[in-house]
Amino acid sequence: MSEIVANRYAKALFEVAEERGEVDVIESQLHSVAEGLYEHEDLRRVLMHPQVSSDNKKELVKKLFEKQAGVEVLNLLRLLIDRKREAIIDDVLEAYTHMANEKRGILDVTITTATALDEQEKQDLAERLGTALNKKLSIHAHVDEAIIGGILLRIGDRLFDGSVAGKLAGFKQEIKVGRQG
Repeated sequence: MSEIVANRYAKALFEVAEERGEVDVIESQLHSVAEGLYEHEDLRRVLMHPQVSSDNKKELVKKLFEKQAGVEVLNLLRLLIDRKREAIIDDVLEAYTHMANEKRGILDVTITTATALDEQEKQDLAERLGTALNKKLSIHAHVDEAIIGGILLRIGDRLFDGSVAGKLAGFKQEIKVGRQG
């Protein structure tokens, strides 16, 4: 649900940014704000706390981010605070970045592996996938030991499962179906 709501806020902000020719600038400002909130756990707790008034939250956000963020981003933050949706700022950033990358002709790809990839491995994978898809890619790497080995690729709404856990689940399903038949 929060993803759908975040998409609406991101789309509205993106349209304003596009009109003003500031897609990259606003993306950078959003990233700075999200990073600032991520790095300061106490600040995040204050902003999420239901007993802190909206006015106090908005004043705090203004003081902390007025040098890093323009009017549009500050207005978005105030709107999120007014609507008690402070927690979705990361989702708004993600949706906004996706829209900006789409406009730039860059495809967002999420790669999940059982162990962390180093920068060279990410770069090599991005080049090979980019060549195969004939697109520039923005790679987002995640680690999930539960996949055991192999790789999970999410490209847009499609998921390609080349993980050991995925193959084991497939075998298990085949065995179940085999028993029934």
